[in-house]
Amino acid sequence: MSQTPTENRGSWGSRIGYILSSLGMAVGVGAIWRFPTMTAMWGGGSFVLAFAVICLIIVIPAGWCECALGRKYKKGVVGCFTELAGTKGKIFGYFTSAVPMGLMFYYPILMATCFMYIIYTFMGAPYMTDVVSFYDQVNNNRVMIYVVVVAIVIVTALISLRGIQAGVEKCCKILLPLMFVFLIIITVRVFTLDGIAPGLDFYLAPNLTQLANPDMWMAAAGMALFAVGLGPGYLVTYGGYASDKADLATDFVTLNLTQLLMCVLCGFATIPAVVLFGLDPTAGKGLVFQSLPLVFSQLSGGLIWFVLFMVCMFFAGLSTTLSLLEIPAASLIDGLSWSRKKAIAVVAVVCCLGAIPCVWSDAFFAFFDNLIGNVFYCITAAVIAFYLAWIVGAKKIRTDWYNPTSVIKYGSWVDILDKFISVPALAYFAILAVLSLF
Repeated sequence: MSQTPTENRGSWGSRIGYILSSLGMAVGVGAIWRFPTMTAMWGGGSFVLAFAVICLIIVIPAGWCECALGRKYKKGVVGCFTELAGTKGKIFGYFTSAVPMGLMFYYPILMATCFMYIIYTFMGAPYMTDVVSFYDQVNNNRVMIYVVVVAIVIVTALISLRGIQAGVEKCCKILLPLMFVFLIIITVRVFTLDGIAPGLDFYLAPNLTQLANPDMWMAAAGMALFAVGLGPGYLVTYGGYASDKADLATDFVTLNLTQLLMCVLCGFATIPAVVLFGLDPTAGKGLVFQSLPLVFSQLSGGLIWFVLFMVCMFFAGLSTTLSLLEIPAASLIDGLSWSRKKAIAVVAVVCCLGAIPCVWSDAFFAFFDNLIGNVFYCITAAVIAFYLAWIVGAKKIRTDWYNPTSVIKYGSWVDILDKFISVPALAYFAILAVLSLF
């Protein structure tokens, strides 16, 4: 007898499993690589402040609605939006689920580079001789990077094939606590450096002029949505695996605050020390790989700290690739009634093919990161937030979908925040993101 889509999808085995798996989706290379990189590029403390404001005020009400939508219909984005808007909703659902698959085209490249640095560490750490030249050498070894990318996709698919509890949930229960421990150790070690104050000032002190820059706020919005998974189907899909009795509101606040903490920790572990040693904080894609080996070489036992950081980064990336594969796979299961095995296999093959231009062109990589991480995240988040708040109704979602199982019974002020603050802000950021392409 063939399985129904619901049977194919599975469910979380525990509340902590749901939270940690959601964190695995939210906190990955995005926190360790993208957040410090964008923070440095957009002026340090100003970006951190904008990021925190967006996470706390704009993301939470919209995130509650997305999680509740998934649990309401027990489906991914395709199934949920088909229920809400018929054929048009189904088309939008497929577009939305394609965003994390697009992210999977270039995200494993960073993991592959990280993996190669780990391997080279056990071959004498040649990157310590000339960090810039060595990074260029690794980055230009396109064939090797692509081979590792394919291997990462295959490993991700094999873990995902074990299902939600045996695969995604079990893996994240191991990886996320380990990553957090590594970050704490590295952050404490960086804080002990003499003369770290100027670096901390750059990282924490907002620049009033930069705070008036709308493009900086757009970039911070893209990072905030990227960090928590608001927009392209993550929260909807993971909410679809949640128990009918789960306190989605509290769980999402926990998720959001934890990912905010993790991003800030990653910044502490990176940016102040980079500034301290006079390195280039705007190195872009190569910030971690060019700067941090030199930074950690100045520390007692620096090579060990650097390896820990790379291991941490790789584990975080693996927890996220599990989510990136899960979203489009869930859409195929819901939309086409495919088996889990078939859906994951097809998505994995597409990801391997899509990675080719990202591996062989740094310019395309940068363009694609902006297109996926800023433009499409902002667009999908804005559309979903508007539809749920104004068409379905913020009050209905609050009173019928998530308040009944919430320890805290939220009042009508949440509806006002959702409809008149969150939705307009997300729409504004989406417009700015589209304009950034021209």
